[in-house]
Amino acid sequence: MFDRRSLRITAVAVLVVALVALVGTLINRRSGQPSPIAHAQQPPVEPGSIDDLVQRANANGDHSATLPIEIMHEDVDGFDDARTHYSIVVADAVSKQSFAISAYSIETWFKFTVTETILSTGPHICVTGACSLPAGLPAAGSNELWLSKAGGTIERNGVTVNFEWNEFPDFNIGQRYVLFIDMNQSTRVGANALGPVGVFMLDNNGIMAAVLGEDTNLKSDISSRFGNSLSQLRNAINPPPPPPSGCDPAAEQACNARGGGYYWDDSTCQCAFDVCIPKPWLCP
Repeated sequence: MFDRRSLRITAVAVLVVALVALVGTLINRRSGQPSPIAHAQQPPVEPGSIDDLVQRANANGDHSATLPIEIMHEDVDGFDDARTHYSIVVADAVSKQSFAISAYSIETWFKFTVTETILSTGPHICVTGACSLPAGLPAAGSNELWLSKAGGTIERNGVTVNFEWNEFPDFNIGQRYVLFIDMNQSTRVGANALGPVGVFMLDNNGIMAAVLGEDTNLKSDISSRFGNSLSQLRNAINPPPPPPSGCDPAAEQACNARGGGYYWDDSTCQCAFDVCIPKPWLCP
């Protein structure tokens, strides 16, 4: 048998809910306004930023946006100045990856396989945590190098965004280069401190060609002093040892031990005498 008192309480509760719903509907109809919905405030797009380029491209129905950039970089007085301040490596470009490092700039990291380190000079830029790799890039191996360069291409909201450094095009994957760079040997990361000035393509004959079309002190020096030859440049930094003379080493040692003006002549394999050595005042 049903409990009539419980049925009456339930009926009253249902009636109250129905009345509340009806009152809410009448109020909304009378005001003609829907219930307010809270929306999160979107930060404004900064003029000149990557998002601004993307927004304007989408508004115009474009799928790409290119922004020319000019980057200040260091310079050198010539080869001797460059060898004093920068490492010199021969390396093959193997891969690249671009990143938006701020709202306004893009940076590309190139991975190289180093085939030769001609000169290792202590870094002045890539020190104390500078030149750190972006998240997601693996550390370089012992014969590898990560090298950063301003500019590059990313995809954002359906738009290809390209920051283009016209005087310094991207490294060609598979190309061999001679690089004058600021390099941290322990982390195997570097920076193009000289920009395009310090980058030379290398052909199969060992001839260097600057990527920068205009003349620079370094480009002119390498051409006039070494004929753009990597071999001659290498020998200027690391001269090869002289070939063995083919003379009798015991005779050479005995000659040098005599002193008093005697010296060993490699061209004749003979012990010679020069009076000017012990008595220089006799010679003009």
